Amino acid sequence: MGPLVHFELTRDWARETGLDAVAERIALADASVDVEFPARGSLLNLTRHFAPWAYGWVWYYRRRALRMRSPEALGRALHAAQDAVAHGVFGLAHVRFDLKIGRNPDDWEAAPSRVRDRIQERTLRILRAYRSSL
Repeated sequence: MGPLVHFELTRDWARETGLDAVAERIALADASVDVEFPARGSLLNLTRHFAPWAYGWVWYYRRRALRMRSPEALGRALHAAQDAVAHGVFGLAHVRFDLKIGRNPDDWEAAPSRVRDRIQERTLRILRAYRSSL
């Protein structure tokens, strides 16, 4: 979903949930996943971006974030959750786009409202759980 979702909207949603002091760190960690773990870099990296594997990373990083009070781990959990929704199962949204029969799954503005709503809802749910654990 690119920097608009992974940084800007994530930062705004973190602030909205009362995480003002660490909102920038959360958003930076979310956005940095694409640099640290590029999907084309390896099969293991790919699992952080596509369902169903990305949900395992959501669980792993969310648990780590709660246990260690780590905004960086929280950002990584958010990235996996956001990409799992946007890219779909096995990255089929990207396959359809590459075959010219679907929209760009990384284009927030072109995403159907149900996809945008699901990404926002999941992001807010994870942020609120983190906030309530502090």
